[in-house]
Amino acid sequence: MHKLLARQLKRSKVNESFVQEYADIISRVSDAYELNEREINILERSLFITSNELNERNDLLKNQLNELSDTQQQLEHSISVLNATFDAIGEQVTVLDLKGNVVSANIMAREFFERFNLNAYNYFSQIDTIIKKGNKSADIIAQLKADSKQALSGEFESIDDKHYSYRSLPQLKNGQLIGRVFCIRDISVEKEHEEIIHFQAYHDALTGLANRQLFMDRLEHSLTLARRDDSMTAVLFLDLDNFKRVNDTEGHKGGDELLIKMVERINHRLREQDTLARIGGDEFVILVELVKSKNNIENLCEALLETISKEFIINGRPQYVSSSIGIALYPQDGITPDSLLSNADMAMYDAKNNGKNAYRFYHRKLEAHAREQMDIERELRKAINNQELEIYLQPKIGLDCNQILGAEVLMRWFTASGESIPPDLFIPIAESTGLIKKIGEFAISSAISLLEQWQQEGIPPLKLAVNLSIIEFQDEHFIDYIIESISNSSISGDQLIIELTESIFMENKEKMSKTMHKLKHYGVAFALDDFGKGYSSFSYLQLLPIDYLKIDKSFLQNVITDEQSAAIAKCIIDIGHNLDLAIIAEGIEDQETLDYVSKTHCEMAQGFFMYRPMPSDSFTKLIRKNSHAK
Repeated sequence: MHKLLARQLKRSKVNESFVQEYADIISRVSDAYELNEREINILERSLFITSNELNERNDLLKNQLNELSDTQQQLEHSISVLNATFDAIGEQVTVLDLKGNVVSANIMAREFFERFNLNAYNYFSQIDTIIKKGNKSADIIAQLKADSKQALSGEFESIDDKHYSYRSLPQLKNGQLIGRVFCIRDISVEKEHEEIIHFQAYHDALTGLANRQLFMDRLEHSLTLARRDDSMTAVLFLDLDNFKRVNDTEGHKGGDELLIKMVERINHRLREQDTLARIGGDEFVILVELVKSKNNIENLCEALLETISKEFIINGRPQYVSSSIGIALYPQDGITPDSLLSNADMAMYDAKNNGKNAYRFYHRKLEAHAREQMDIERELRKAINNQELEIYLQPKIGLDCNQILGAEVLMRWFTASGESIPPDLFIPIAESTGLIKKIGEFAISSAISLLEQWQQEGIPPLKLAVNLSIIEFQDEHFIDYIIESISNSSISGDQLIIELTESIFMENKEKMSKTMHKLKHYGVAFALDDFGKGYSSFSYLQLLPIDYLKIDKSFLQNVITDEQSAAIAKCIIDIGHNLDLAIIAEGIEDQETLDYVSKTHCEMAQGFFMYRPMPSDSFTKLIRKNSHAK
């Protein structure tokens, strides 16, 4: 019997007979109680399981809700970053559907719409209104509308003169084109920089003129047209004379100012189709197209020489320059840009070597002369290496004692075959190629060696004079070489005389003076050669440490027969004496001239009348003989 039923019967005080009498019924009720209890237990178990499942689901939902909340926050943050990036990308980004309507746009794109009053819902039909004519707006719109899965790009210029680049990128969904992303970037600054870089690559920074590369391109194009039209073209190579003097007196800034002003003058003389270019410091070239006749070029060159030679006011002071112009004509003087420029260059040097401030047309003799110069230069290099050069000495006579007091060192070149190359032929080439420095070192070392040799033989001290060019005298290493050579020798520095021509003082006088005083410290003396023949400024006689004044022979040739020549010669001698300079008369070729310079109290004389230049061995024998004669 079910225990609950037993308690209920006991509580009702049912006797045993009743239980037996109704045992069947009580058994059924007991079974019902058992069945009910089992069902309740099952239900309770089911509810317990369900409750646990619900709790687990609730916990899962809470976790999912938390995850969704975190995801939402992350998504919102990502969207915020994406929007910020979208707006800060530096480009206008517009997302369009296939009809051209704006789906999305960043802040730069929206500002672009507002600036040009574009309707965002009709983008295609209005964007062509902002594209400057000539930029093929129809092609750009066609690209935007293109049913293409490829990226498209290009550039256009807007009506407000700004430059833009654009890219049209496809927007795909499941492989299908649903729209395009249109990116626009302002490249105006880049274009300006490109233009500046392009300009600098083809133009001179100071004057804004075409440079060599651009000039050669234009010349090539001009020759193409000249061949087609059977016309004549001229190339003018223009180099300024004495421009370095302006740089030295007014500084490089003053020199630049003169160049700019000169360019303005030249441009006023040229036609619009002509090209003026700067290819070097003071070197310019002019391309003259459609030349009608050689006479036209002559008239142009005369006009250029005239306008360039006029006064320039630089730093409030007048300055003067001239120019040498060389001309080469197409087709007779060359058919390529390089040949025409080279031939015009040769013609310019011909003008410069013939007095400057002139123009010369190219002719074939110049090319032969240039080849000859190159041959001489090549052989001169060999001669220096093979020690084919030697010094000759021309004695200087003391007019009060009629004795040899020294000599001028002269350079001579004898080839292996015994041929003599004149100094006036190889010295200019040596100066233009820089070989003059090696020749100068040879002359200095040879002179010092001879002075040491004579000293060892007990010969009374003599003085040797060595000529230096402006190239050598401006070279600090060469000056140091002279000082080192004297310091390492046994001679006294005052036995060495440096002879300089007047042209050297057209350079920076302060620098020249500093160099002269540097050598003076070691006893070196200075002689001014060919006085009166060139620049002839008396200021440097007073300001610079000059010891000797050499009168050019051109002032002495006619002193006996021409009173004017005699007066000029005496004036020069008197000036030298008044400045406490020793006077050396050179180029004495007869007794009458020797008597004249003696009478005017010149200290020394040299010339063919007394002694011709001789090898150093012959000079040594001569002074040995004179020394023994005493």
